[in-house]
Amino acid sequence: MHTAYDTDPVIRWERDDLGWLLRDTRTGATYRTGTQLDPEQPTDSAYFGRLPRPDGNGTFLAIAGIRTNGSLGVVDLLTSEIATFWGQVGDKRFSTVVSVEYDPETDEPVRTALASPLYRHEDD
Repeated sequence: MHTAYDTDPVIRWERDDLGWLLRDTRTGATYRTGTQLDPEQPTDSAYFGRLPRPDGNGTFLAIAGIRTNGSLGVVDLLTSEIATFWGQVGDKRFSTVVSVEYDPETDEPVRTALASPLYRHEDD
């Protein structure tokens, strides 16, 4: 996955003294999980994109929350917005950051939204 993420021209995975974060290299914005905040919040951030396969045979969808709550939030967003995503990116490469608010009792997403712009990689 590290090799695949390195092909993304905009969104980067980074690690600091608080843990993992996502950085938008165009805006400088950083996205974290709410467990890294003080006080903690039931929120997470997740990577969502279509990246080239490391073997060169096509692309794949990458979904990865900083915590599992973020990954679940991307899936939740896809269930309601897949036509919107397809209309914007089709089968092209892209990436974005998804923000997720979840119920701390059930870990189920209660609100999901794009936190960063939806970047189409063919523009780079």
